[in-house]
Amino acid sequence: MPISNLNNITIGSLVDLEILTPTSSKRIKTEMVGLLDDKFIILNYPSSKRLPVASDYLRDGITVVVRALIEGSGGKVIAFRQKIMSISSHPARLIFINFPEQVQLFSLRSQTRIPTLLPAKLKLSDDRVLEGVIKDISLTGVMFDVRSNKELESIKDMQCTIMLDSSAQNFEGEVCSVKEHDAGIRCGIKLLASEDEMNTFMKEHFIDPSMLEFEVG
Repeated sequence: MPISNLNNITIGSLVDLEILTPTSSKRIKTEMVGLLDDKFIILNYPSSKRLPVASDYLRDGITVVVRALIEGSGGKVIAFRQKIMSISSHPARLIFINFPEQVQLFSLRSQTRIPTLLPAKLKLSDDRVLEGVIKDISLTGVMFDVRSNKELESIKDMQCTIMLDSSAQNFEGEVCSVKEHDAGIRCGIKLLASEDEMNTFMKEHFIDPSMLEFEVG
C-alpha cells in the first residue's frame, strides 16, 4: 500500500498506539502531530491519565503499531508497525517513530460496531413508533434493541427513521434483520446517512471510530 497514504492522516486527529512488549501489549489513544517524509512520524506523548507511568513503556527502540482513521476515505484505517526513534522532552513531550517501510489499509466492516447505550425511537414506514436503545453503532448501521412483547418480526425490510433522544438529527434506514430475545427484539438497521454525517454524529456523542480493532501482522 502506498506510503503516501500517511499524508491523509489529519493533524491533531486521534490515533491508536499499541505498545508491544515480549509478553503482552498495551493500547492507548494519542494525537497525530506530524511527519517528515522518509524520516519519522510524530505523535503526542500520552498524558498520565491515558497511560500512568508512561516512561515504563515508551522508550527508544520499543516496537509499536499505529492505527489511524483517514477522514473522507469511506471509513478506512491506515496501520503500520515500527520502532520508536526517540522521545523528546523540549519544547514539548513528543514521540518520534521511524518512518514505516510499508503500511496497511483496512476498510471498516459494517459488522464491526462500537458499543453504546443511546435512548432512541424507531419510526417505521407504517407510522408505528417503537422505543428502545441503540446498543451498538458503526459508520453504516446500528443495532436497535426494543423492549416489547408484541409480534414484531414483520418489520424486517421496512424503511424506518431513527430519532435520538439526545440529538435533533434523525437518521433514515432500513431494517435488515430482526432477532427475538427474552425481553423483546434486536433490529439490525442499515443507515442511509453519509460518512460525514456519521462522523459528525459520533464526535458529538464522544464516540471514537478509532476504537475499532485491527490487527497488523
